[in-house]
Amino acid sequence: MPMDSYALVLRWAHVLAAIVAVGGLFFARFGLLPALQTFDEATRNRIHEAIRGKWLPWVIGAISLLLVTGLLNFLLFNARVKIEGWNDGFWMKETSYHALFGAKFLLAMAVFYFASALVGRGEGTQWIRNNRARWLSITLALAVAAVLVSGWMRQLHTGPNSQQDNSSGVRIEGFETIENDNRYKGDEAGSSFREEENASPKAEL
Repeated sequence: MPMDSYALVLRWAHVLAAIVAVGGLFFARFGLLPALQTFDEATRNRIHEAIRGKWLPWVIGAISLLLVTGLLNFLLFNARVKIEGWNDGFWMKETSYHALFGAKFLLAMAVFYFASALVGRGEGTQWIRNNRARWLSITLALAVAAVLVSGWMRQLHTGPNSQQDNSSGVRIEGFETIENDNRYKGDEAGSSFREEENASPKAEL
C-alpha cells in the first residue's frame, strides 16, 4: 500500500475516534445528564454504573486510537516536510507547527484524563464525578479546543507558498508545448507566405 494510502487510513481512524470521544461527551452533557435529573439518586447511580460498564471500553478504545494515530500522522507529515524540503526545511519553524502540535497534545491529554475519570470509579477521581455537569462541560470545552487547533494545523498542510508566474490563469501541463508548436507553425506559415510574395512578379504600374 502506498504511503499516501497509509496516511489516509490513519487520518480516517483518527477522525472517527475523535467523533466517538467528542460525540459521547456532548451527548452525556446535554442529553443524558439532564435526563437523569428526573430520577432519584439511587436510580441515577444504578444507571451510571450500567453505562460505565458499556461505555468504558469505547472510551479506552477511542483514547488509544487517538494517541496512536495522532502520533503516526505527525511523524509521517514531519517526514514529508523534510523529504520535500518545504521552505528549505524551515516550514515547521515558520508556521509554529511543533508548538501547535504540543498544544493539541496537552489538550488531548487533559480530555483523556477527565473523560476516563468521568466513567471510572477510582477514589482518586471521585471529586470529578461529584460534579459531573461542571467537569463534563470543562472536558467538552477542552475537546472542542483540541478540534479547533487540529483544524488550524490541517489548514497548514497545503504546504508553503511558492513563487507564481505573474501571468493570469492556471498553468496546464503540456499547454506550453502546444502553444509553442502553434507559434512555430504560425511563424513557419508566415515565412512561407513572405517567400511566395517575394518570388511572385510585381504588377507593373
